[in-house]
Amino acid sequence: MIKSVWVIDDDEIYQMIIKKLIGRSQAFDEEHYYKCVLDVFKDLESPDFQLPDVIFLDINMPQMDGWQFIERLRELCPDLSAKCNIYIVSSSIAYSDKERAKKYPEISNFLSKPVSVEVITEIAEAVNKKTRCRDQA
Repeated sequence: MIKSVWVIDDDEIYQMIIKKLIGRSQAFDEEHYYKCVLDVFKDLESPDFQLPDVIFLDINMPQMDGWQFIERLRELCPDLSAKCNIYIVSSSIAYSDKERAKKYPEISNFLSKPVSVEVITEIAEAVNKKTRCRDQA
């Protein structure tokens, strides 16, 4: 099974860091990096569009924040939570953001930046196990 990941974050430095960490983890076969959240929706218009297994999503972005992104993605993919695991990855320490994340069934967890290679590997393993169980059912 091919495990794919999207990283959606407008911070160029964090993009470089997470790209190296994901590479070191060797946890994903396919990687896509978006600095502009609106570019994701352009790609989603493709007839070959497929949701990734994992999305690492920043919540504080200029064109559309992470919450708005999830709401828009829900409209396009009603069964989003069954197909994709979204992880909020943020430098925000606001308690309200963590509480808000709990209200979204699509959000698997709220992680603080930077995530480690170990965390990336654990996420990929958990998603792989979840996918295998779903496929066997």
